[in-house]
Amino acid sequence: MSTSDPQALYDKPHSVDLAQVMLVFQYFMVLSVSVGIGPRIFNWVKGETEGVPFLADVEAAIDIGASFPIAVVAPALVVYTVPYVMAVLALGLGRKWARVAAVVFVPLNTWIGITAVVRTYGEVWALIVSPLWIIVSLCVLGGLASHTARQWFRQGGWEPWYLRYEIDQIQRARGRVRPRPRRRRRYRTAHDPNQPDAD
Repeated sequence: MSTSDPQALYDKPHSVDLAQVMLVFQYFMVLSVSVGIGPRIFNWVKGETEGVPFLADVEAAIDIGASFPIAVVAPALVVYTVPYVMAVLALGLGRKWARVAAVVFVPLNTWIGITAVVRTYGEVWALIVSPLWIIVSLCVLGGLASHTARQWFRQGGWEPWYLRYEIDQIQRARGRVRPRPRRRRRYRTAHDPNQPDAD
């Protein structure tokens, strides 16, 4: 994209900022419900796969107790966290893959969150909390779908700014653009009413 393009954005749009902040907020919401839903999901999977020979042996070896959230949920969250953080940071850089990843993460997070609340706290709490999950998801998706966000990802983030900076550096090196000299300030002396006027 050329720097003369009037559509070029030289600053990250607020809609992308909103999407980044809401993705981080949604991550912590998922984190808060994952510790409670982990043992319940494991028990459900264990009940469904009781007849499968290899899985039944593996599930019998895993002890669900006080250490389950640390032993099973924590590593799963670490595996989930690394690409999540990369995607959130890459949104600010205008990477298209990060936008696609965010569109995948948001419905997944919403589904995990609402399911976790239903299984852990019951349907009444899910009805109370579900609108928050949906609002956060709509903020992320709406922020990424806005006109300025689409332009941000189309132009490759900060790319026009870097191009403009490089062009300015080349022109300065050729002597076409000279830095403006600093103007010296002239300090005015205030007129003292007790002194006679100079003629």
